[in-house]
Amino acid sequence: MYYDEDRDIFMGKWDNCNVAEKLIAGIKEYKGIFEKIVPEKVIWDLSSMSYIIPTELQNWILDFLDIPACRHGIDYKVAHILSSDIYTSISVMNMYVDGKTTFRPHFFSHENTALDWVNLTNNGPISETETLPPLLKVESLLNENKGRITLDVDSAEVPEYLLDILKVIKNRRFFSAGIRNYMLLTAKEKVILTLILQGKANKNIADILSISCETVKTHRRNLLRKLQCKNMNELMRFQIFL
Repeated sequence: MYYDEDRDIFMGKWDNCNVAEKLIAGIKEYKGIFEKIVPEKVIWDLSSMSYIIPTELQNWILDFLDIPACRHGIDYKVAHILSSDIYTSISVMNMYVDGKTTFRPHFFSHENTALDWVNLTNNGPISETETLPPLLKVESLLNENKGRITLDVDSAEVPEYLLDILKVIKNRRFFSAGIRNYMLLTAKEKVILTLILQGKANKNIADILSISCETVKTHRRNLLRKLQCKNMNELMRFQIFL
């Protein structure tokens, strides 16, 4: 790991990281250094990493490293130079699909493009070539009862398109499961859910519905359980059904 003080860039590289122990040790070392210097820009070089991060470890990294930084108001630019192992890269991207962090990391294939991005004073102007839509091709595989979607994009844009595709897939899965859970709610629970998602406090909801604050709290707990949500951030996704 290396800190470029002149450019205020912290650079970390995973050399031949192929097991959980190496990844966890590196994350802990990084956090200790990060909290001392609090850089504005971070580049993770994952190009030689070949470890597919399981879901449990993805959540640990977010809870141990990224989410605490957001809670402390640390707003920094994070770039990832992706591994040539596509499944390793996807496991890294999956950590940021749900938007649990206030910062949005960007993903790159090469170090030079990652450096160019973190050194911009903002996200920079979008060139005309970047605004051109990708070439989309849809094929019907009748014999297999399947379809195939092909996107032809500039190689430099592949990481960002891959992240967007992962978000679409995750949202589609959530919609299928979420609508079933939502339809099981009572009419009153749907009203309370609407008020909660509007940002109203327990007392406001109690006054509107002429019930006690304790009753509102009970409904909150029941909604989290019925909709299979661990916290309010996950509950917010149900706005799409209102």
